[in-house]
Amino acid sequence: MAKQVSDTEQAPKTSVPKEGILDLLFNMDPLTGGELPVKLVFRIGFVAFLILVYIYYSMLADGKIHQIAKTKAELEEIRADYTTQKAEFMKIGKQSYLAIAMKKYALELSLTPPTKVVMDQTKDGKNSD
Repeated sequence: MAKQVSDTEQAPKTSVPKEGILDLLFNMDPLTGGELPVKLVFRIGFVAFLILVYIYYSMLADGKIHQIAKTKAELEEIRADYTTQKAEFMKIGKQSYLAIAMKKYALELSLTPPTKVVMDQTKDGKNSD
């Protein structure tokens, strides 16, 4: 038959600590004497605030460093474009290149050099003839 169980008999309990796991790991009672001093809370809050300020400014500095690197890369790109355009303009300005370009319009290079026109002027600003 069935066995009668009384209310006084209970299943064996597993040992559950009355304190939490965090209390076991971070037991501050020996350091604080069982109470939490207000001065300690203010100091911890102040240090936490300083740490947050430090993190904020370090993130700001990192952002500026990335912005400077990006601007520097853009500057190098613009500098390279300038150098390329300058080289192209120098090439276009050469007489040999102009001679080739003038053939399209049936023009030829002049074989006589240009002459320099000199005007003599007196101190009065009038021409002496």
